[in-house]
Amino acid sequence: MKDLNVVVVGAGIGGLQTALALAADGHRVTVLESVKEFLEVGAGIRIPPNSSRLSLSWGFNFDVLKKEVSRGNRFVDWHGNKLLDVDFSNVESEYGAPYYFVHRADLVAALVEAVRKRGNVNLLMDTRISEYDFARPAVRDEKGHWYEADLLVVADGIKSTVRDAINGETIEPIDTGDVAYRILVPAAPLLDDPEMKHLVTEPWATHWMGPEGHAVGYPLRGGELYNVIIDVTHKTDLGEPVSEGEWMASAGNKQLVDRFKDWCPEVRKLCSLTGNYLKWRLADFDKLKQWIHPSGRAVLLGDCCHPMMPYMAQGAAQATEDAATLVAALAAKQSLPEALQLYQRHRLPRAAYVAKNTRVLQEWLHLYDGPEQERRDNLMKSVGEDNPIFWANKGRRDWLFGHDALKLDLDETDGQMDIPSLPPMPAREASVYS
Repeated sequence: MKDLNVVVVGAGIGGLQTALALAADGHRVTVLESVKEFLEVGAGIRIPPNSSRLSLSWGFNFDVLKKEVSRGNRFVDWHGNKLLDVDFSNVESEYGAPYYFVHRADLVAALVEAVRKRGNVNLLMDTRISEYDFARPAVRDEKGHWYEADLLVVADGIKSTVRDAINGETIEPIDTGDVAYRILVPAAPLLDDPEMKHLVTEPWATHWMGPEGHAVGYPLRGGELYNVIIDVTHKTDLGEPVSEGEWMASAGNKQLVDRFKDWCPEVRKLCSLTGNYLKWRLADFDKLKQWIHPSGRAVLLGDCCHPMMPYMAQGAAQATEDAATLVAALAAKQSLPEALQLYQRHRLPRAAYVAKNTRVLQEWLHLYDGPEQERRDNLMKSVGEDNPIFWANKGRRDWLFGHDALKLDLDETDGQMDIPSLPPMPAREASVYS
């Protein structure tokens, strides 16, 4: 199918990527976003090759962004002992696209600029949707204006108002037990410190792992900033909890400094450099039964149908894969219901598997010192499927980074697509979530 009139609800990364992908394939797109303007909020985002390759295919220009190319994932224990480097130096040659570190606000701004340059895309801000008519299909905004389409793509995030209607039941996000601090610190003090300089000059995504928490850091904007994500369990979070029914709160750094006062010097120094920061409650849910409305003319995409913790650095990447597979399915089929079924069949099991792996990593990254921590450290030396670090096994890494979401197996019936086995889990008695 070509030249469809598509309405995309939500201009997050998934919605904007969908607009670009659809426009590149000749469809007419209207993107409806509730906020009046995009603000420079958030922190870093990692763009792995399974995502960057797709963006490049529909003409997105990464050259407009200040960015770093990832050297890989480094794993360090909370005492400062390096346990594992997963080298990404061959990512571009092996998987056909780079692995980038960028500021989320820079990426969104560049996507918005790219969308606005497309003659067949109309981005409307300050347009909050109040009603859906799935039979027409159409949506109505709070000002009473209706937007009709051939297809509705709902990319309205984890707080989706449409997910329940499509699945015929209430599906509430589940608290994962963790809260995430998203922090940006200036790189200059790090560059002035001989013990910290390498964090900026050598762009690894460094993971410090310890009791009931971990931190991830990497440089941004060509070494101007250093991005820090800190994830801890609710019960060890010393700050004011995020209120029930809320998703994020702002806070100062005193509690953060106290929380990590016994960790290695690198983590302590990073915490001391933080000022105010945003703290997010992390949530997900089991895979949905349906992403497609029974009308066959509306479909879910991105966080509204597969939210995941950030531990795989794949949330936005999986939404970008959604966009690619949706466009490929529309091109492969001559009816919308068939195309949407093809899209769901390919995307639902893959996104669900990636989300499950965030739960596996959550368990291993947050162990207390003891027998299971020692077993983890020994398993991390393996290149086999028993290594608990997802990317350390080449088979899993190839499955993730080498996937081309634009290519469909039209004979596929069960959607499994040779999904790898999950990495092992730690012993239940060692879990901090039991």
